[in-house]
Amino acid sequence: MDHGTIDPALRDEAVRGNADAQNRLGMLYSSGKGVPQDWPQATGWFRQAAEQGHASAQFNLGVIHGNGQGVRQDHQQALAWYRKAAHQGHAKAQFNLGLMYAGGQGVPQDHEQARAWYTDAAEQGHAGAQNNLGLMFVNGHGVPRDYYKAMAWFRKAAEQGDAAAQNNLGMIYGNQNDVPQDFDKALFWYRKAAEQGYANAQFNLATLYENGHGVAQDYAQALAWYRAAAAQIHAKAQFHLGLLYDLGRGVPADAQQAMGWYRQAAEQGHARAQFNLGMRYDSGQGVIQDYQKALSWYRRAADQGHARAQFNLGLMYLVGQGATADVLQAWKWFSLCAGSAAGNPELGDKPERHRLLAEDRMDAAQLQQAAGLVQEWRARRAA
Repeated sequence: MDHGTIDPALRDEAVRGNADAQNRLGMLYSSGKGVPQDWPQATGWFRQAAEQGHASAQFNLGVIHGNGQGVRQDHQQALAWYRKAAHQGHAKAQFNLGLMYAGGQGVPQDHEQARAWYTDAAEQGHAGAQNNLGLMFVNGHGVPRDYYKAMAWFRKAAEQGDAAAQNNLGMIYGNQNDVPQDFDKALFWYRKAAEQGYANAQFNLATLYENGHGVAQDYAQALAWYRAAAAQIHAKAQFHLGLLYDLGRGVPADAQQAMGWYRQAAEQGHARAQFNLGMRYDSGQGVIQDYQKALSWYRRAADQGHARAQFNLGLMYLVGQGATADVLQAWKWFSLCAGSAAGNPELGDKPERHRLLAEDRMDAAQLQQAAGLVQEWRARRAA
């Protein structure tokens, strides 16, 4: 077998049973640096070192089994090897154990176990664990919700340059919660992460520029940062780019550019973008009017609970626009919209009035059938 440029002395040490040399050989074969990448060779050398108690080899073997690299993916094997390394104080193994417990991967989901392992790793300075501990305190997973504790952990990771933590720290300062809002600090941390190419931070920084929070309103800067995030397939950034082109903010109004960005966001499942596309096809604004396409985009947004899309979908089924008239479908969407319209004051009592209008055209059997459609939709959403 071609062993490439592996130092013969290193191989001799590994063959004689030196665990550190065995782990180093495994790293060479797994990375393909200086030798052809060879997962069976990597696994074999890691295993020899791991069985001697070498913590890094145990961790590396866990990664191989967890990712299914050259072996069948096996979360139980990954857990077993991570656990061996973690008990020796290996921070990356502790972090990966935390991830597996948090996500219920190979074990029942257990936020308390996740918190314990993250804490062990975080106290050794592992930035990812510090960030994830912060998220647990933000979300109240396994711990009481506590924004100050979250902020403390985020700061530890952020000061190490962790972009996710920098963004999360910015969000705590930028949002209304237990910590006093401070857009200057939000701007500082968002910029740190954005300049590392972190898409969520690029989006958040853009919103500060668009709205003039903590900085002079600057649509050109907003466009630049939205565009940077959108290039990373960030759906919210794509949608906001569509809005800026729609409204002519920072750029000349351009319906085609707006449509293009809405479509990219909509195809990723962004409900407001789907609704806006539906409106365009419904009205023929910037496109050839097409009720079937309008119906299709409204349905996608409506299925995500978008109240105005639900109402417009109900109207289309009521009058048979884009589809055969279907009073049961109309009643269903008006009913769902009436239940979620509180957050859409512009709809007022329209959903309820139109639901009653549809109901006037139905007999008792149809009404029961339509109510069943509503229950089915809600059950799917809750699943």
